[in-house]
This record gives sequence, C-alpha cells and structure tokens, in this order.
Amino acid sequence: MDEKKRELSRRDFFRGSCLTAGALTLVAGAPKLTLAAGAAETPPLPWQYVPLDPEIVRKKGHQFYFAGHCAEGAFRAIVDELKINVGEPFTNIPENMFIYAKGGMVGWASLCGAVNGASCAINLVTNEDDSTKLVNELLGWYTQALLPSDTSNQYAVNLEYLVEGKTSAELVQSVSGSILCHSSVTNWCKVSGYASGTAERSERCGRLTGDVAAKAVELLNQHAEGTFQPVFEIPSEAQYCRTCHSKGTDYELGQFTRGKMNCGVCHDPHPIKESCTQCHDPH
Repeated sequence: MDEKKRELSRRDFFRGSCLTAGALTLVAGAPKLTLAAGAAETPPLPWQYVPLDPEIVRKKGHQFYFAGHCAEGAFRAIVDELKINVGEPFTNIPENMFIYAKGGMVGWASLCGAVNGASCAINLVTNEDDSTKLVNELLGWYTQALLPSDTSNQYAVNLEYLVEGKTSAELVQSVSGSILCHSSVTNWCKVSGYASGTAERSERCGRLTGDVAAKAVELLNQHAEGTFQPVFEIPSEAQYCRTCHSKGTDYELGQFTRGKMNCGVCHDPHPIKESCTQCHDPH
C-alpha cells in the first residue's frame, strides 16, 4: 500500500472511531434513547411530515408538560405523533432533549419553552425558508392569543385530558404580548391574581403548552396541504419604534437593536422626534 492510500485508510479508521465514540457517548448521556435495530443513517433535514390531529397533540402537550415541563411537552407532543405515524427517524429522538429549556431556559424566564420546543419540531420537517415563515407565524400568534385557549379550558373542565392536572377549573386567560416566559407568566398572574409558584399557574402553563403544540401542527398541516397563508403583522407599537430602532448600520440613527415584539411591553415609548438622530438620547 503506498503512502497516500495508507493515509486515507488511517483517516477512515479514525473517522469511524470518532463516530462510534460519539454515538456511544450520546446513548450513555441519554438513557431514554432507543435505536431501532438496523436503523439507517440519519437522513438530512427536512424529515417526512404527515398531517396530524391538533387535538391529540394538544392533549399530549398538556400530558408531557407534567412529564418534562413546557419545552419538552410541546416538542414531544408533536414528535411522539410523528413517531407513531411516520416512524424513523423520529423514533431515534431522545424523549428528554428539551429538559434544559424549561421555564424559559432552566428558570431564566427568557424564550417561552413551549414555543421553543414547538419551533424545533417545525424545523425538523420543513426547509429553512418555510421553517422561518411558520415559526414567525407561531411566535406572532403566541404574543396575541388569549391563553390558555377555550378548548384547553374545556378539556380540563370535562376531565378529557390524558393526565390529571393541577386543577380542573376553568382558568383566566391573558395575552402575553411577548414571547418571553417572564412577560407571559407575569401578565397571567396579574390578571388571575395567582402567584407564579401556585398549582394554578403551573396548570395554566400545561394547558398553554398543549395550545402551542396544537397551533404548530395546524400550521404544519396547512403547509403540507399548500394552504398556509401568514396573517401575523408586526404590531403598530413595534412599527412605531422601528422607525428609528431597527436592525441597521447607523448607530446614531438608533439602529442598535432589533426585534419584532411590541417594545411597549417592557419599555416606555417616547415620541418620535423631528430629528431621528436624537433618539439615542436617554429616555
């Protein structure tokens, strides 16, 4: 064997060793992961999607919330149905891969875990352009929807959920105005009068998790059927702020931030000044 072939063989050996070691590490770190016998190599994204029943997913989102919190609940509700209706490669996904995202990232109350997990599920089954459109629609809907939904509340009252929740009472609804866990929970607590550590707040998030997973499936079904049409528009309050404060290259103009959320949820708005270059003054 000449030197070039010897070097290629050596590289192939080490490449195979690294992949094997990585696979063993993954299995060791995720005990719930089960690989199907003779499973084929993981295909590139997007994976196959078939229309799912949003109401089954809604109930599973609530169920899995109490098994692994919000992000895991939304992600697993969708993927579990794809495991049943499609099979591989969904059957090779660990059940607990989104545990870290609970409570807006281990309790940091940043991105709502439910939209985090649901968005990842969308990304698995759509290309980048379509994923961007669907996730954008999901996030926009989340900021404006009354949650928990009437449907989720009714499931609880009628004892139709798959697991017993923290309460079967109808819960007060609120609009988050933001995709942040902090804003979502705080706004609901202010409307309902319940503290953030109560059973009622936990149940609220369980129902909300099911609602988000169901909405993601509704969007995916529309995409699969070729009927998806985005309806979300950036709120007028945010558009007002973005006249100066948007993504751009002119710092003096106020282009030192970016985003689509309603800025007024967290920031006091200020009038647009005659000279936009004044907007960087303290306000």
